[in-house]
Amino acid sequence: MRPFVVLLSLLITSSPTFAEESPDFSGAWKRDCEKNYGLKISRTEDNSYSVAFCGPSSCGGPAFIAKTPISGDPKFKIVSEAEIGLRRVDIADAWLMYRRCSRDPASLGNKDAVERLQEASSDPKQK
Repeated sequence: MRPFVVLLSLLITSSPTFAEESPDFSGAWKRDCEKNYGLKISRTEDNSYSVAFCGPSSCGGPAFIAKTPISGDPKFKIVSEAEIGLRRVDIADAWLMYRRCSRDPASLGNKDAVERLQEASSDPKQK
């Protein structure tokens, strides 16, 4: 009986967890982080995600993908925690690639935040 207990304890301590936690995709995702438009991905209460396209001053209405797990959704291609692809609808098997530029979804589509970033990055000699 003793060898069985030892073997069982070794298996329990050395095996990986069964329920792996999926990465958090929340944030501002852009094709080019210098641009002021991109995807705003927010985690919802049921641990799915809401995806909205945002321009310089606001996000255009409700999310165009309201409840998605992202992981396992055929509309998304996960390259890493910092890069994802969104399936194009006009070209088969083509992806629009996005990089996470901020972990804060509120940083995208917020006109005040955009103005603060522009002021902070502007050349003081030009003023």
